[in-house]
Amino acid sequence: MDQYAVFGNPIAHSKSPDIHMHFAKETQQDINYTRILGDDIEFENQVRAFFEKGGKGLNVTSPFKDRAFAMCDVLSLTS
Repeated sequence: MDQYAVFGNPIAHSKSPDIHMHFAKETQQDINYTRILGDDIEFENQVRAFFEKGGKGLNVTSPFKDRAFAMCDVLSLTS
C-alpha cells in the first residue's frame, strides 16, 4: 500500500485525506493518505523521515509551504 500525507499545523481540518482516499477508491488504487501535524522545529526532519519510511508523496499546507519549497531538488513551472 502506497503511503501519502498532508503536512500542516493545524491539520485536523484538512479535507485532503478524504478527497484523495475517495479518488483512490474510485480508481481502484491501494493507498493510505494521512494528516501529519508538522512541528515548527522538526518539519524538515519529519519530511525526510516520511520519505525514508517509503512515503510516495505529500502535500504541504500552512505554515510550511516556503520551507517545503526550499527542500525541493527539482522545481518546475505550472500553467
